Amino acid sequence: MKELNRWVDVRKKQVREVTNLNVSIKKLDELNAYLTLKEVKDIEQPYYIYINGELVKKLDKNYTIVEYTPLDESYNVRAHVNDKKEILEYYFDITYGKNKIVDGIPYYNDLFLDIIYYQEPATKSSTYIHLDDRADLENALREGVIDKDQYDYAYQVTEKLLKELKTGQNRFVNRGIGDVP
Repeated sequence: MKELNRWVDVRKKQVREVTNLNVSIKKLDELNAYLTLKEVKDIEQPYYIYINGELVKKLDKNYTIVEYTPLDESYNVRAHVNDKKEILEYYFDITYGKNKIVDGIPYYNDLFLDIIYYQEPATKSSTYIHLDDRADLENALREGVIDKDQYDYAYQVTEKLLKELKTGQNRFVNRGIGDVP
């Protein structure tokens, strides 16, 4: 296996436009995971994305990012919650190996491939799942950043996670907004 060194500090992910942010981290023993809450107090400008051809606000003042870093899985998941306490999406980063904690801070080793599980408040119709950054994973393999075993591993983790999402068995999604202050 190639050495992959793409460790991400969860405190810094998805907050580039934010100018004032409250971050709190705690261990959730019952889930063998860490919870990072990122409460947006102020932002340079709202962040929008297109979902089903519609412009949807993904991040703004009074929005919250609820992030779970499981210690026994090869993914990290962020729930984007709007100011009405509605979950817009779950964003799963597929990770290489197990996630780690350094001085109380969760980190994950990003393996390029992502799953976005859009929720009804964002789509205005129904939930749906989107597999994202496949080209990034392909490029990483082609450029020798990862090897074939790591490439295959990313898809093995993805398949397991997709099955959980399709059958309603993902322990983090099933928490809903229970961890939102």
